[in-house]
Amino acid sequence: MREIINTFETEFKSISQKFVIIEEYLEDLAASKVDFIYNPGVYIFLFDNEVIKVGRHLTNSRKRALEHIRDNTENEDFEMSKMVGNKKSKVILLNVKDVNDKHWVAAFEIFLEEKLNPKIRSKRH
Repeated sequence: MREIINTFETEFKSISQKFVIIEEYLEDLAASKVDFIYNPGVYIFLFDNEVIKVGRHLTNSRKRALEHIRDNTENEDFEMSKMVGNKKSKVILLNVKDVNDKHWVAAFEIFLEEKLNPKIRSKRH
């Protein structure tokens, strides 16, 4: 997990202060009241410290992350329903503090997906 944050801070050092890093267990994500949790950002799903899915939402990253669980996003290697109720399941949100900075979110998501090689890739590629 620290490696992901270091990757972000190294590549986006000049703008890293525009983001907040939110780390939650999946089971706590829906109820979280952390500042900026409703903002645009990148979400990273981790299961037993393995990167499962990287994505973004330009309005509310937490909402979109929870939709992946609801919809059981999957591929031939992994079903996200396996993450529900499991203490090995975490989500990192890298959200912008100011919604006017949301343009950075798309670039960051593309960079992280390429760098982290998640089990479930975006269908945009």
